[in-house]
Amino acid sequence: MSENLFQLRSRIDELDIEIVNKIQERASIASKIGEVKRANGEEIFRPDREKEVYKKVTMNNPGPLPDQALISIYREIMSGSIAIEKALEVGYLGPEGSFSNQATRERFGASIKSTSFSSIPEVFRAVEARKCDYGVVPIENSTEGLVNSTLDMFLNSDLLIYSEIYMRISLHLLGYESDLSKIKTLYGIRIANSQCKNWISANLPNVEIIETSSTTKAAMMVAEKKEGAAIASKIAADIYGLNVIRESIEDLPNNTTRFLIIGKSQCLPTGHDKTSIVFSVADKPGSLYMALKPFFENNINLTKVESRPTRRNSWEYNFFIDFHGHEKDEIISKVLSEVKERATFLRILGSYPATEP
Repeated sequence: MSENLFQLRSRIDELDIEIVNKIQERASIASKIGEVKRANGEEIFRPDREKEVYKKVTMNNPGPLPDQALISIYREIMSGSIAIEKALEVGYLGPEGSFSNQATRERFGASIKSTSFSSIPEVFRAVEARKCDYGVVPIENSTEGLVNSTLDMFLNSDLLIYSEIYMRISLHLLGYESDLSKIKTLYGIRIANSQCKNWISANLPNVEIIETSSTTKAAMMVAEKKEGAAIASKIAADIYGLNVIRESIEDLPNNTTRFLIIGKSQCLPTGHDKTSIVFSVADKPGSLYMALKPFFENNINLTKVESRPTRRNSWEYNFFIDFHGHEKDEIISKVLSEVKERATFLRILGSYPATEP
Protein backbone atom coordinates (compact mmCIF):
# COMPACT_ATOMS: atom_id res chain seq x y z
CA MET A 1 0.00 0.00 0.00
CA SER A 2 1.40 3.39 -1.00
CA GLU A 3 2.05 5.96 1.72
CA ASN A 4 -0.42 8.35 0.08
CA LEU A 5 -3.24 5.78 0.08
CA PHE A 6 -2.50 4.91 3.71
CA GLN A 7 -2.70 8.58 4.69
CA LEU A 8 -6.02 9.08 2.87
CA ARG A 9 -7.57 6.02 4.52
CA SER A 10 -6.29 7.14 7.91
CA ARG A 11 -7.96 10.50 7.36
CA ILE A 12 -11.23 8.78 6.46
CA ASP A 13 -10.99 6.72 9.66
CA GLU A 14 -10.53 9.92 11.67
CA LEU A 15 -13.53 11.55 9.93
CA ASP A 16 -15.69 8.47 10.55
CA ILE A 17 -15.05 8.76 14.28
CA GLU A 18 -15.94 12.47 14.18
CA ILE A 19 -19.11 11.79 12.17
CA VAL A 20 -20.27 9.05 14.55
CA ASN A 21 -19.69 11.29 17.57
CA LYS A 22 -21.58 14.19 15.95
CA ILE A 23 -24.50 11.95 14.92
CA GLN A 24 -24.77 10.63 18.47
CA GLU A 25 -24.54 14.15 19.86
CA ARG A 26 -27.36 15.19 17.53
CA ALA A 27 -29.42 12.17 18.60
CA SER A 28 -28.89 13.07 22.26
CA ILE A 29 -30.24 16.58 21.66
CA ALA A 30 -33.14 15.13 19.64
CA SER A 31 -33.97 12.91 22.62
CA LYS A 32 -34.22 15.99 24.86
CA ILE A 33 -36.45 17.67 22.27
CA GLY A 34 -38.65 14.57 22.39
CA GLU A 35 -39.02 14.97 26.16
CA VAL A 36 -40.13 18.59 25.70
CA LYS A 37 -42.60 17.56 22.96
CA ARG A 38 -44.12 14.84 25.12
CA ALA A 39 -44.44 17.23 28.06
CA ASN A 40 -46.24 19.74 25.81
CA GLY A 41 -48.36 17.12 24.06
CA GLU A 42 -46.77 17.89 20.67
CA GLU A 43 -46.38 15.55 17.71
CA ILE A 44 -43.03 13.75 17.49
CA PHE A 45 -43.07 13.48 13.70
CA ARG A 46 -43.06 16.99 12.24
CA PRO A 47 -43.11 17.21 8.42
CA ASP A 48 -42.69 21.00 8.64
CA ARG A 49 -39.47 20.63 10.66
CA GLU A 50 -38.30 17.80 8.40
CA LYS A 51 -38.75 20.04 5.37
CA GLU A 52 -36.78 22.80 7.07
CA VAL A 53 -33.88 20.45 7.87
CA TYR A 54 -33.67 19.20 4.26
CA LYS A 55 -33.71 22.78 2.99
CA LYS A 56 -30.82 23.83 5.24
CA VAL A 57 -28.82 20.72 4.42
CA THR A 58 -29.12 21.22 0.66
CA MET A 59 -28.50 24.98 0.88
CA ASN A 60 -25.22 24.31 2.70
CA ASN A 61 -24.11 21.44 0.50
CA PRO A 62 -20.66 22.24 -1.02
CA GLY A 63 -20.48 18.90 -2.89
CA PRO A 64 -19.28 16.54 -4.22
CA LEU A 65 -22.24 14.48 -2.90
CA PRO A 66 -25.49 15.52 -4.66
CA ASP A 67 -28.41 16.93 -2.63
CA GLN A 68 -30.46 13.73 -2.91
CA ALA A 69 -27.65 11.67 -1.39
CA LEU A 70 -27.50 14.01 1.62
CA ILE A 71 -31.30 13.93 1.98
CA SER A 72 -31.21 10.11 2.04
CA ILE A 73 -28.51 10.16 4.73
CA TYR A 74 -30.40 12.68 6.85
CA ARG A 75 -33.65 10.76 6.42
CA GLU A 76 -32.09 7.81 8.24
CA ILE A 77 -30.47 10.05 10.86
CA MET A 78 -33.85 11.64 11.60
CA SER A 79 -35.57 8.25 11.49
CA GLY A 80 -33.24 6.99 14.21
CA SER A 81 -33.74 10.19 16.22
CA ILE A 82 -37.54 9.89 16.03
CA ALA A 83 -37.28 6.28 17.19
CA ILE A 84 -35.35 7.53 20.25
CA GLU A 85 -37.87 10.33 20.90
CA LYS A 86 -40.84 7.95 20.75
CA ALA A 87 -41.48 4.47 19.37
CA LEU A 88 -43.66 5.47 16.44
CA GLU A 89 -45.63 2.89 14.50
CA VAL A 90 -46.84 3.52 10.95
CA GLY A 91 -49.50 1.45 9.19
CA TYR A 92 -49.51 1.04 5.42
CA LEU A 93 -51.44 -0.72 2.67
CA GLY A 94 -49.59 -4.02 2.38
CA PRO A 95 -48.39 -6.59 2.01
CA GLU A 96 -44.68 -6.08 2.74
CA GLY A 97 -42.96 -5.07 -0.46
CA SER A 98 -45.91 -3.02 -1.76
CA PHE A 99 -45.41 0.49 -3.10
CA SER A 100 -47.10 1.84 0.03
CA ASN A 101 -44.45 -0.03 2.03
CA GLN A 102 -41.77 1.54 -0.16
CA ALA A 103 -43.28 5.02 0.29
CA THR A 104 -43.35 4.48 4.07
CA ARG A 105 -39.68 3.54 4.13
CA GLU A 106 -38.71 6.45 1.91
CA ARG A 107 -40.51 8.95 4.14
CA PHE A 108 -39.99 7.57 7.65
CA GLY A 109 -36.72 5.69 7.18
CA ALA A 110 -35.80 2.20 8.34
CA SER A 111 -35.81 2.81 12.11
CA ILE A 112 -39.56 3.34 12.41
CA LYS A 113 -41.75 0.31 13.10
CA SER A 114 -44.22 -0.26 10.28
CA THR A 115 -47.18 -2.62 10.02
CA SER A 116 -48.94 -3.81 6.87
CA PHE A 117 -52.73 -3.98 6.49
CA SER A 118 -54.66 -5.75 3.76
CA SER A 119 -57.00 -2.86 2.91
CA ILE A 120 -57.22 0.93 3.04
CA PRO A 121 -60.15 0.87 5.54
CA GLU A 122 -58.00 -1.27 7.86
CA VAL A 123 -55.23 1.35 7.79
CA PHE A 124 -57.74 4.05 8.71
CA ARG A 125 -59.19 1.95 11.53
CA ALA A 126 -55.74 1.17 12.96
CA VAL A 127 -54.92 4.90 13.21
CA GLU A 128 -58.38 5.73 14.57
CA ALA A 129 -57.92 3.09 17.30
CA ARG A 130 -54.40 4.42 18.05
CA LYS A 131 -52.86 1.08 17.14
CA CYS A 132 -50.71 3.11 14.76
CA ASP A 133 -49.58 6.73 15.06
CA TYR A 134 -49.90 7.37 11.31
CA GLY A 135 -51.07 5.60 8.20
CA VAL A 136 -49.77 5.69 4.61
CA VAL A 137 -52.37 5.21 1.85
CA PRO A 138 -52.37 5.88 -1.91
CA ILE A 139 -54.67 8.65 -3.13
CA GLU A 140 -53.96 9.00 -6.86
CA ASN A 141 -51.76 7.82 -9.72
CA SER A 142 -50.62 10.03 -12.58
CA THR A 143 -51.80 7.53 -15.22
CA GLU A 144 -54.63 5.60 -13.53
CA GLY A 145 -56.30 8.43 -11.57
CA LEU A 146 -57.85 8.41 -8.11
CA VAL A 147 -57.94 5.69 -5.48
CA ASN A 148 -61.64 5.93 -4.67
CA SER A 149 -61.42 3.77 -1.55
CA THR A 150 -59.22 6.39 0.12
CA LEU A 151 -61.56 9.25 -0.83
CA ASP A 152 -64.58 7.36 0.47
CA MET A 153 -62.89 6.67 3.81
CA PHE A 154 -62.50 10.40 4.50
CA LEU A 155 -66.29 10.68 4.50
CA ASN A 156 -66.55 8.17 7.35
CA SER A 157 -63.46 9.07 9.36
CA ASP A 158 -62.29 11.98 11.49
CA LEU A 159 -58.65 11.45 10.52
CA LEU A 160 -56.73 14.28 8.88
CA ILE A 161 -54.14 14.48 6.13
CA TYR A 162 -50.85 15.15 7.92
CA SER A 163 -48.47 15.08 4.96
CA GLU A 164 -48.12 13.82 1.39
CA ILE A 165 -45.57 11.79 -0.54
CA TYR A 166 -44.99 11.66 -4.31
CA MET A 167 -43.16 8.54 -5.44
CA ARG A 168 -42.04 7.51 -8.89
CA ILE A 169 -43.46 4.07 -9.63
CA SER A 170 -41.03 1.84 -11.50
CA LEU A 171 -42.34 -1.56 -12.47
CA HIS A 172 -39.92 -4.39 -13.14
CA LEU A 173 -40.15 -7.89 -14.57
CA LEU A 174 -39.07 -10.31 -11.83
CA GLY A 175 -38.37 -14.03 -11.91
CA TYR A 176 -35.73 -16.66 -12.53
CA GLU A 177 -35.87 -17.08 -16.31
CA SER A 178 -33.88 -14.45 -18.25
CA ASP A 179 -34.96 -15.72 -21.69
CA LEU A 180 -38.26 -13.93 -22.39
CA SER A 181 -39.31 -16.51 -24.99
CA LYS A 182 -39.43 -19.16 -22.24
CA ILE A 183 -41.76 -17.20 -19.96
CA LYS A 184 -45.28 -18.60 -20.37
CA THR A 185 -47.08 -17.07 -17.38
CA LEU A 186 -47.14 -13.48 -16.11
CA TYR A 187 -48.46 -12.55 -12.66
CA GLY A 188 -49.49 -9.01 -11.78
CA ILE A 189 -52.15 -6.75 -10.31
CA ARG A 190 -54.57 -5.32 -12.89
CA ILE A 191 -53.37 -1.71 -12.59
CA ALA A 192 -49.71 -2.73 -13.05
CA ASN A 193 -50.56 -4.93 -16.04
CA SER A 194 -52.39 -1.97 -17.59
CA GLN A 195 -49.42 0.34 -17.03
CA CYS A 196 -47.14 -2.15 -18.85
CA LYS A 197 -49.61 -3.13 -21.59
CA ASN A 198 -47.52 -2.01 -24.57
CA TRP A 199 -44.31 -3.55 -23.21
CA ILE A 200 -46.07 -6.87 -22.58
CA SER A 201 -47.57 -6.86 -26.07
CA ALA A 202 -44.16 -6.21 -27.67
CA ASN A 203 -42.03 -8.54 -25.54
CA LEU A 204 -44.38 -11.24 -24.20
CA PRO A 205 -47.06 -11.47 -26.91
CA ASN A 206 -48.16 -15.03 -26.10
CA VAL A 207 -47.91 -14.97 -22.31
CA GLU A 208 -50.84 -16.02 -20.09
CA ILE A 209 -51.64 -13.14 -17.72
CA ILE A 210 -52.87 -14.10 -14.25
CA GLU A 211 -54.20 -11.23 -12.12
CA THR A 212 -53.16 -11.04 -8.48
CA SER A 213 -54.31 -8.91 -5.53
CA SER A 214 -51.04 -6.94 -5.41
CA THR A 215 -47.61 -6.62 -7.01
CA THR A 216 -46.15 -8.28 -3.92
CA LYS A 217 -48.52 -11.25 -4.28
CA ALA A 218 -47.34 -11.60 -7.88
CA ALA A 219 -43.71 -11.80 -6.75
CA MET A 220 -44.66 -14.24 -3.98
CA MET A 221 -46.39 -16.59 -6.44
CA VAL A 222 -43.39 -16.68 -8.79
CA ALA A 223 -41.10 -17.39 -5.83
CA GLU A 224 -43.38 -20.23 -4.66
CA LYS A 225 -44.00 -21.80 -8.09
CA LYS A 226 -40.45 -21.28 -9.37
CA GLU A 227 -41.88 -20.46 -12.81
CA GLY A 228 -43.27 -17.54 -14.78
CA ALA A 229 -42.56 -13.89 -14.10
CA ALA A 230 -44.06 -11.09 -12.02
CA ILE A 231 -44.57 -7.37 -12.50
CA ALA A 232 -43.51 -5.82 -9.21
CA SER A 233 -41.05 -3.51 -7.43
CA LYS A 234 -37.36 -3.97 -6.70
CA ILE A 235 -38.12 -4.18 -3.01
CA ALA A 236 -40.32 -7.22 -3.77
CA ALA A 237 -37.40 -8.78 -5.65
CA ASP A 238 -35.20 -8.35 -2.57
CA ILE A 239 -37.83 -9.78 -0.20
CA TYR A 240 -38.61 -12.87 -2.28
CA GLY A 241 -35.17 -13.53 -3.77
CA LEU A 242 -36.12 -12.92 -7.40
CA ASN A 243 -33.96 -11.60 -10.20
CA VAL A 244 -34.77 -8.36 -11.99
CA ILE A 245 -35.15 -9.67 -15.53
CA ARG A 246 -36.04 -6.28 -17.09
CA GLU A 247 -36.07 -2.87 -15.41
CA SER A 248 -38.69 -0.11 -15.76
CA ILE A 249 -41.12 -1.80 -18.12
CA GLU A 250 -43.94 0.71 -17.53
CA ASP A 251 -45.18 2.33 -20.76
CA LEU A 252 -45.10 5.92 -19.44
CA PRO A 253 -41.79 7.03 -17.90
CA ASN A 254 -43.27 9.58 -15.47
CA ASN A 255 -45.61 7.18 -13.67
CA THR A 256 -46.03 8.70 -10.20
CA THR A 257 -48.27 7.86 -7.25
CA ARG A 258 -49.27 10.32 -4.56
CA PHE A 259 -49.59 8.91 -1.05
CA LEU A 260 -51.12 10.55 2.02
CA ILE A 261 -49.90 10.32 5.59
CA ILE A 262 -53.01 10.29 7.77
CA GLY A 263 -53.21 10.99 11.49
CA LYS A 264 -55.24 12.60 14.26
CA SER A 265 -53.65 16.06 14.13
CA GLN A 266 -52.80 18.78 11.63
CA CYS A 267 -49.37 20.03 10.64
CA LEU A 268 -48.38 23.63 11.41
CA PRO A 269 -48.07 26.17 8.55
CA THR A 270 -44.78 26.25 6.65
CA GLY A 271 -45.50 29.03 4.15
CA HIS A 272 -45.72 26.52 1.31
CA ASP A 273 -48.75 24.40 2.13
CA LYS A 274 -51.70 22.63 0.60
CA THR A 275 -55.22 22.14 1.96
CA SER A 276 -57.73 19.43 1.06
CA ILE A 277 -61.49 19.72 1.60
CA VAL A 278 -64.67 17.87 0.67
CA PHE A 279 -68.04 19.57 0.26
CA SER A 280 -71.43 19.17 -1.35
CA VAL A 281 -73.87 21.76 -2.68
CA ALA A 282 -77.59 22.03 -3.31
CA ASP A 283 -78.89 20.48 -6.53
CA LYS A 284 -79.70 23.73 -8.33
CA PRO A 285 -78.18 25.83 -11.14
CA GLY A 286 -75.04 27.75 -10.23
CA SER A 287 -74.52 26.18 -6.78
CA LEU A 288 -71.10 24.69 -7.62
CA TYR A 289 -70.03 27.90 -9.36
CA MET A 290 -70.95 29.96 -6.28
CA ALA A 291 -69.04 27.58 -3.99
CA LEU A 292 -65.89 27.83 -6.11
CA LYS A 293 -66.14 31.56 -6.78
CA PRO A 294 -64.29 32.64 -3.56
CA PHE A 295 -61.18 30.77 -4.73
CA PHE A 296 -61.12 32.71 -8.01
CA GLU A 297 -61.83 36.04 -6.32
CA ASN A 298 -58.90 35.54 -3.94
CA ASN A 299 -56.50 34.19 -6.59
CA ILE A 300 -56.14 30.78 -4.94
CA ASN A 301 -54.93 28.00 -7.20
CA LEU A 302 -56.94 24.76 -7.18
CA THR A 303 -54.62 21.80 -7.80
CA LYS A 304 -57.31 19.09 -7.90
CA VAL A 305 -61.10 18.97 -8.29
CA GLU A 306 -62.82 15.58 -8.20
CA SER A 307 -66.41 14.45 -7.67
CA ARG A 308 -67.73 11.28 -6.01
CA PRO A 309 -71.35 10.12 -5.54
CA THR A 310 -72.66 10.86 -2.05
CA ARG A 311 -74.33 7.41 -1.95
CA ARG A 312 -77.23 9.03 -0.11
CA ASN A 313 -79.35 10.01 -3.11
CA SER A 314 -78.94 9.28 -6.81
CA TRP A 315 -76.97 11.89 -8.79
CA GLU A 316 -75.79 13.79 -5.70
CA TYR A 317 -72.06 14.38 -5.46
CA ASN A 318 -69.32 15.29 -3.02
CA PHE A 319 -66.52 17.46 -4.40
CA PHE A 320 -62.95 16.87 -3.28
CA ILE A 321 -60.65 19.85 -3.76
CA ASP A 322 -56.94 20.50 -3.15
CA PHE A 323 -55.61 24.07 -3.19
CA HIS A 324 -52.56 26.08 -2.17
CA GLY A 325 -52.51 27.57 1.32
CA HIS A 326 -53.06 26.56 4.95
CA GLU A 327 -56.32 26.57 6.87
CA LYS A 328 -54.75 28.94 9.43
CA ASP A 329 -53.77 31.50 6.75
CA GLU A 330 -56.02 34.54 7.08
CA ILE A 331 -57.10 34.56 3.44
CA ILE A 332 -57.73 30.77 3.39
CA SER A 333 -59.78 30.99 6.59
CA LYS A 334 -61.91 33.73 4.97
CA VAL A 335 -62.44 31.69 1.78
CA LEU A 336 -63.40 28.55 3.70
CA SER A 337 -65.98 30.53 5.68
CA GLU A 338 -67.55 31.72 2.41
CA VAL A 339 -67.55 28.19 0.95
CA LYS A 340 -69.19 26.85 4.11
CA GLU A 341 -72.01 29.40 3.80
CA ARG A 342 -72.69 28.28 0.22
CA ALA A 343 -72.32 24.51 0.75
CA THR A 344 -74.72 22.04 2.31
CA PHE A 345 -71.75 20.13 3.78
CA LEU A 346 -68.05 20.99 4.24
CA ARG A 347 -65.21 19.11 5.88
CA ILE A 348 -61.56 20.18 6.00
CA LEU A 349 -59.47 17.07 5.42
CA GLY A 350 -56.20 18.71 6.41
CA SER A 351 -53.56 21.34 5.75
CA TYR A 352 -50.03 20.05 5.25
CA PRO A 353 -46.63 20.92 3.65
CA ALA A 354 -46.92 20.87 -0.14
CA THR A 355 -44.56 18.45 -1.88
CA GLU A 356 -43.40 18.77 -5.47
CA PRO A 357 -44.30 15.77 -7.66
